[in-house]
Amino acid sequence: MKLMKKALIVFAALSLAATALPALAMDKFEADLKVEEARVMLLKFLKSPDAGAPRWLVKRSKAVALFPGMVKAGFVIGGKYGRGVITKRNADGTWSPPAFFTIGGATVGFQIGAQSTDLFMVVMTEKGLNAILKNQVKFGVDASATAGPWGRDAEAGLAGASLKADVYSYSRSQGAFAGATLSGAGIEYEVDTNNIYYEKKVTVKKIFDDKVTPPKGAKKLMKTLGEYGK
Repeated sequence: MKLMKKALIVFAALSLAATALPALAMDKFEADLKVEEARVMLLKFLKSPDAGAPRWLVKRSKAVALFPGMVKAGFVIGGKYGRGVITKRNADGTWSPPAFFTIGGATVGFQIGAQSTDLFMVVMTEKGLNAILKNQVKFGVDASATAGPWGRDAEAGLAGASLKADVYSYSRSQGAFAGATLSGAGIEYEVDTNNIYYEKKVTVKKIFDDKVTPPKGAKKLMKTLGEYGK
């Protein structure tokens, strides 16, 4: 029994160390693939018959975050880890090129038997957007986040409601959609991946201010968002 306890403690420590390590930069091919995964994930969310509320939120948002295929980070710890992109909505309804971020510690629930989940976040306030521009965001500290409303009647409730959260979040696993809880989660800008993707040194602000040339895949994502965000 003592050996089992020691083994679990060692395993937990190793898992914690692994999740604390910075993610290795994606190469150009991996980054292109991640952008396309984000675009496909977005379509699955917004084309759902019950997605009136998130579509309503996107049209009024400051930015959206797309983290496809988040995985469990550790058997003992049970955290969630993922990589994805964030893009800013411009005043005219167009969208900025995507910036790559890593998310860790999210408490979004997995469906029974699910190995991964998609995470979709809608940033609604300047406070939430400014937190992202600082390159590191801790939800519940730098910006408030709450599970987004979902369902056929949710949009009507939003229209007359006072939106108080900086971020509304949704999850999808095994085809099931739901609001997601981000308490304790944090996201961080992927410096190297962004530099590789845009083939020069860039910052979040430069990307969001359209000071970069978006690759073909980024243009497709921006166009898809434009079809729903105007």
